[in-house]
Amino acid sequence: MKNIHGRWLLLLLIASGLYANQLVDFSLRANKEYPYVKEAVELTFTAEQKDRSDVMFFFLEPKKSPDYKITLLKKEANELAYHHKKTTFHYLLFPLKSGKIAIDFNFTVKVASDEAIAQVYEGSRDNVKWIETDNTHISLTPLELQVKALPQDVDLVGEFEINSQIDKTSIDAYEALHLKYFLKGIGFDEFNLELIPQNDALNIFKNITKHYNKASPKGYEIQQEYSYAIVASQDFILPSQSIHCFSPQDNRYYTLKTKEYKVHVNPANTETLLDRDEYPSEPFFYEKVQNFFLYVLIFLAGFISAKILHREKKKDKKSAFEDIYNTTDAKELLFLLTNKYQNQKEFYPLHHKLEDIVYNKKSTYKFQQIKKEIVKIIKGLKS
Repeated sequence: MKNIHGRWLLLLLIASGLYANQLVDFSLRANKEYPYVKEAVELTFTAEQKDRSDVMFFFLEPKKSPDYKITLLKKEANELAYHHKKTTFHYLLFPLKSGKIAIDFNFTVKVASDEAIAQVYEGSRDNVKWIETDNTHISLTPLELQVKALPQDVDLVGEFEINSQIDKTSIDAYEALHLKYFLKGIGFDEFNLELIPQNDALNIFKNITKHYNKASPKGYEIQQEYSYAIVASQDFILPSQSIHCFSPQDNRYYTLKTKEYKVHVNPANTETLLDRDEYPSEPFFYEKVQNFFLYVLIFLAGFISAKILHREKKKDKKSAFEDIYNTTDAKELLFLLTNKYQNQKEFYPLHHKLEDIVYNKKSTYKFQQIKKEIVKIIKGLKS
């Protein structure tokens, strides 16, 4: 009985394969058979209609796997003749492990009659019908690649270059230094670069902008900008960093080096950093509370009237300081000062206070009070 079932199953598989071959001719190939880990490989799948009796559509979907990263580059569909379609799929693949890997796909052929196609365009937009198709799922033999391991660890795989730009090498204490690195190249796009080493004496703010990240047959075309804002109270050195790379194209290792920067910091005037204002705590008395509410009741009508009459004016005035009001903690506010108001020496004492809040858990400075002081200074500068 088992033998009979097995024969029927074999016949069914053979019949299915013959029917698939009668429908379409197809091929799957790679432009490299022995790539390195994280080397770009272009896969090409071509399907050409064989049965010319109906309209045919081809759908190809790569199966997910931790062994590789794959993305569609483009799909080209051509009508060679009536009921004669040829479709080519181009994929970019990166092997993620060494050894033998198998790339598998789901391939579906959908067949529709001319009448079914015509019905899609009948009626109004409210009763548009989907095309009725007969679907055939065709099993593909997985494409196998022998992937070579990289003999040593690297930061980047591909062809890359890096440049940098610094706004100045002499700053005042608590003034922001701005440094940018520009990375450009083509290759594997998943990496993590630390271009400035950790330094407890520096406050470093980092932002990465991906200007360009486009898949191509040779890999991802990449343009990234690493922006740093650095605040310090004493001289410091930004040492040259080494970025280790491998070029599959040339089969060679190479190293990118960033520039070394020596930065001089002019000492701050300690007199301007002293907080001479005292805020003695006063006891809450019932009479003061009573007087306060009495004052509110007396001027409530005038206050509401002024609020209504000058609503638009106040809105414009508030928007001028919206970035300051929107900061939620001392670190955000410190970043804002070091970037937007970097050349205003009037803010240097407030730099000190904000840093004290960020790095000193026992700080006595008040975040909201510093916000008010910043707004007050800006108003004074604009008047």
